[in-house]
Amino acid sequence: MTTTVATRPSPTVRTARVLGAVLLSMAGIFWALAVVAVVIATLVVWRVNGSADVSIAVYARQAATWFPFSLGIMLVGAYLRVHIASGVTRRTFVRAALLVELAAGVGYAAVFTALVLLERAVHDALGWESVITEIQLADESASTGAMLLELSVTFVVANLSGLLVGAVYLRFGAWVGTLTLPLTVGPLVLLLYIPGARYVDLPGIWTTTAAGHLALAVGVGVVLAAAMAAVFAALVERLQLAPAP
Repeated sequence: MTTTVATRPSPTVRTARVLGAVLLSMAGIFWALAVVAVVIATLVVWRVNGSADVSIAVYARQAATWFPFSLGIMLVGAYLRVHIASGVTRRTFVRAALLVELAAGVGYAAVFTALVLLERAVHDALGWESVITEIQLADESASTGAMLLELSVTFVVANLSGLLVGAVYLRFGAWVGTLTLPLTVGPLVLLLYIPGARYVDLPGIWTTTAAGHLALAVGVGVVLAAAMAAVFAALVERLQLAPAP
């Protein structure tokens, strides 16, 4: 007679499930509100102008960047101490947080892209255009893959930036955390507005092709994400937490 021994998930997987559940519940609320806001804004523009020839959904990009960024700060501030107190190692928390934030960034990008495509289908059915006026590389003529790739990199960098900000504040306190914001948030701002440089009349990659612009933005984003993940891991793994008051 053989007995089956149930395998328990690794500490990283268990921690990722806890953190992921928090982010998933917040994402559900965020996207529900975002859809309602897009519908209301579209109706207002239609009533005023007789049509809505620009993409309204694309303006959710800023909110979809900074809201998960703030959740990254919250994960470190609210959950790191609790997990360490329950026996989870700092390295396990780092791995779980990075895994969850990577998945969240791609997930937000997928939902955002689907929302823009749905809006575009509605506009096409009504005879409207869907011009994208937000500063980003993927305009209305870009492929779905290009938009998904650009947004995935941006949202992942935003999430990692939030984790890094939270770790710096937790380790060094309010003064250092605030004074280092140009270093912890600056890379995200840089990535958000790199697409604007394509309008500058400069030689080289800026005046080549759309694929070149996208490759530059994605390449810069990947480098920034790797750097922020490494610094976040180093900070948390060396973090000495004072007893809670």
